Amino acid sequence: MNKFAVQNRTYFFSKKNKVRKKYTVTSITYALCGLTLFGTLLLSIVTSLQVERFLHEQLRLRISDVVMMMAQRIDGDLHGQIHTIDDTKSEAFIKLKNDLWNMREHGTEIANAYTMRRKENGELVFIVDSSAKDQNAIGDVYPAEFTTETLVKAMNATPETLVNYYVEPEIDSDSWGTWLSAYAPIMTKDGKLDGIVGVDISADSIQKQKLECIFTIFLAAIVIFLITLPFLFRLMNFIRAMTLELEQSNHDFRVLLDNSGEGFLSFGRNLIIENQYSKACETMLGESPAGKEVTTVFFRDDKTKIDLFHSIIASVLEEKDEFVLENMLSLLPTEIQHEGRVLKTEYKLVQSQKFIVVLKDITQERHVTEMLNKERLQLQLIVVAVSDNRNFFDVVNAFRELLTQIPKMLNSTLAPHTIVKELYLEIHTLKGMLNQFSFPNTPKILHEIESDLSELRLLDDAETTTKKIATHISVKALQIAFDKDIAIITDKLGVNFMANGENIVLTYYQARKLEKLATQLLRGESIDVSVENIRNLLEEISKLRQVTFEDVLLGFDSLVQKTAERMEKEVAPLIVKGGSDIWIDPHAYQSFLRSLAHIFRNSVAHGIESPETRWELEKYEVGRITCYVDVVDNQIQLTISDDGAGINLNALRKKVVNNGLYTTEEVSKFSDDDVTEFIFMDNISTLDDVTDIAGRGVGLAAVKNEVKNMGGQIVVKTIAKKGTQFIFTLPLPEKF
Repeated sequence: MNKFAVQNRTYFFSKKNKVRKKYTVTSITYALCGLTLFGTLLLSIVTSLQVERFLHEQLRLRISDVVMMMAQRIDGDLHGQIHTIDDTKSEAFIKLKNDLWNMREHGTEIANAYTMRRKENGELVFIVDSSAKDQNAIGDVYPAEFTTETLVKAMNATPETLVNYYVEPEIDSDSWGTWLSAYAPIMTKDGKLDGIVGVDISADSIQKQKLECIFTIFLAAIVIFLITLPFLFRLMNFIRAMTLELEQSNHDFRVLLDNSGEGFLSFGRNLIIENQYSKACETMLGESPAGKEVTTVFFRDDKTKIDLFHSIIASVLEEKDEFVLENMLSLLPTEIQHEGRVLKTEYKLVQSQKFIVVLKDITQERHVTEMLNKERLQLQLIVVAVSDNRNFFDVVNAFRELLTQIPKMLNSTLAPHTIVKELYLEIHTLKGMLNQFSFPNTPKILHEIESDLSELRLLDDAETTTKKIATHISVKALQIAFDKDIAIITDKLGVNFMANGENIVLTYYQARKLEKLATQLLRGESIDVSVENIRNLLEEISKLRQVTFEDVLLGFDSLVQKTAERMEKEVAPLIVKGGSDIWIDPHAYQSFLRSLAHIFRNSVAHGIESPETRWELEKYEVGRITCYVDVVDNQIQLTISDDGAGINLNALRKKVVNNGLYTTEEVSKFSDDDVTEFIFMDNISTLDDVTDIAGRGVGLAAVKNEVKNMGGQIVVKTIAKKGTQFIFTLPLPEKF
């Protein structure tokens, strides 16, 4: 045997500190020879038992035939005439004894033939005995200790329970020999039981024949074993060659798996990891997993994940449909966080009872992905800051103003609940705007503060204090997060971008015309504003800080698309019809425009359905949000509409009742238009879960508050499964 075969005698993978028992070809050969011998011996024993059973049954059948014929030839009425010892000279006794004698003599190995009757006291007594020797006289009592269940059944036979014969189940041995006894009832002509006829047949020859058969069987088994042995050794040589080939294949397979960079392990119904696994498993899991439960290795003490894993595996083992089975396997955790590593897992069910798990270390890939995502978010922040710098600096200034307002409000004489409410609304709005511009750090801090303030709003007036509010708001933490976000921009665009971000840039042509106009004014020359060139220049100057309503609304498209992406919905680019000729001062409309983020965000979160739902409703899978801008009666009329699900008025009614604002009876009397107005109330949202996108029920309240501050109005119209419209009426900016 070569060196490789000796070194690789173990099965598949033998791991350190857990060496498996070695099975050599010689030991396998001995085992097979032993199994062959054991099989031959077992076969011989089984055959012997079957032969013994067969002979026993044949003997029982033979004696049953004999005793049945004897009982049929005995006249029951004649037998009933014999009662005492004096009847031994009667013709009836002599005839019956001769008949029994003749039948015994003509039978094979029948030793005893006799009749018995049961007396009134229950004793069994002999009547006629024609045994070969040791005959009993009339009236001799049959020993009670020899009375068997079969004999009792024969003595209790009735016409209803009568059978032709009763044979003892086993052969009985005593000092006189080996016997098998049988009985048959003796019936009179009127159907009464007068007694039984009994027969004892010698079983010595049967026992001898049985031993001869067993000897013959064992002798044949030995001969078969000796004949088979050469073929067995040839088979062993073949197995030896195949074993060496298999060991070579196992070694090659092991080398392949150990160098694949992936971990392979398996477990059965009991979830215990088997001893065969690739070397990479130890590196990934930090231990040898063999013999341990897979849930303990994967999830440590996380009971929730362990219970879920157990439940899914149990369901998979019971499932027969392959398609459903594959879907169920996909529910198992696809990633494992283990000792700082991220492991990707893939599960395969083989042989209907065994699972194979493929592990892949994606820690580095995940790190790279996170770095790329971070770079992508930073790039988005920079692109938005450059492309929409007007709104960008508006949000930056609003946040800086918040940082200065927080200490002032906390030191003011305002009621604590008022402080909480105002800060809550401002933080909620700013969080959305900063998310719109892809600020990576500041929105997270704002969301945490918002959650804390949400809990404070639920407390009684006596429980809410300015000091308690201050413990939940850290201006320093906000400033640090904000500085990190701004550092991303200054690092890429330079400090001048933030310093000069709000500066108004003039074209060379505009600058030249302003210089000319300034020179004329400095010389004291009069300027005729009716001159077309001068008037056009002045109009251009008056609009340098202004923007069109159309441009302002189009700036919200990035917010719409980001919200849709996070909620896995599809929304077409924002459509704006009108507003290109309506110029506004963005600072005058700043608070209102900022609050519109809630409208667009809610249109995606609450209104637009998922692509699957829209397809089922026979809608375009891509949702649409459209803005209409017009001037009506010297006022700006802005309509923001979506083609989504509409407002769930029933859910809104329940929310109002649950919040204790109205009773069910009161709400039932409100019209749909009245119920729609509830969306502008604080803490009212049809979403059950609060996220950093929507669900707190304060966004629309902030919108209505800003519209009111501007002296405008807002109306909501909604149609189930068709969509919702927000119609704003705003004051038109003054003209020169």
